Amino acid sequence: MAFAVTNDLNWTVSKRPLFFAGNDGQPIQWNEKVAIVRDDNNRGLGTVSPDYEIVQNNTLMSLIKPLAEEGLLAIENIGHLQHGASVFVQAKIQKEFEVIGESYNSYVTFLNGHVGNKSVAIGTTATRVICGNTFSMAYSDISEKFRHQVGVNERVLETQAVANYVTICMDKYTEHVERLANRNCSRGEFHTSLEKIFSKKVSELKALDKLEQLFAYGRGNDGKSFYDAFNAITDFNSNVARKSEKARFQYANFGTGSQVNQRAFRVLTAMVS
Repeated sequence: MAFAVTNDLNWTVSKRPLFFAGNDGQPIQWNEKVAIVRDDNNRGLGTVSPDYEIVQNNTLMSLIKPLAEEGLLAIENIGHLQHGASVFVQAKIQKEFEVIGESYNSYVTFLNGHVGNKSVAIGTTATRVICGNTFSMAYSDISEKFRHQVGVNERVLETQAVANYVTICMDKYTEHVERLANRNCSRGEFHTSLEKIFSKKVSELKALDKLEQLFAYGRGNDGKSFYDAFNAITDFNSNVARKSEKARFQYANFGTGSQVNQRAFRVLTAMVS
């Protein structure tokens, strides 16, 4: 079983000619195949036919980076297998939560084989790639695949798989947000939600005054709805909980703050159900 290597995939591959020694010892080019080689370390990954069209790692990344930079997606799993012969990128939508028994935890996944018969695969799967077996499982889950034929890069860049994934998840999220916005939330209910979210009594919350202030007067809030409660908590995690901007971003998107935000969404939607 080949285990995955964590890597930013910031490298390219190229097709290079293959040679064999003739009877006189002189090299003769073999035109029926070419080698696929990693350009950063000159590692040979395998052989393909000369008309094989390469899809570089940065092509896959170009589909996901803009959404990650906007905060819609968070890259959670990226790397390669077999020295780079197979590569993968997996991301989750930032607004994914398990709400009232509904799970939105699938990955939008990008898989590519630089050699062999693996196509580019883009779609959703619940399988996290950690080894050769899980790569194969994820690959079989995805229906949208692109063979390495002439024009494959254009077809990959035109795919709507990522946009559809984000749209569906955001639609589900919006449905629950509307439910929060349409239910009044008293100060007592806000305190009850804070105790459930932070697993502390209200009297033990050092940030209670700030949270109450954000609930009543935070951007777009007037202290009336359960959505105001949710906004207060996410605003606190994004803009108050850590001192530096970098620390706040890390905390809110990938650290404990992200977990608190998800727990807040679960608690608050359960309270209005």
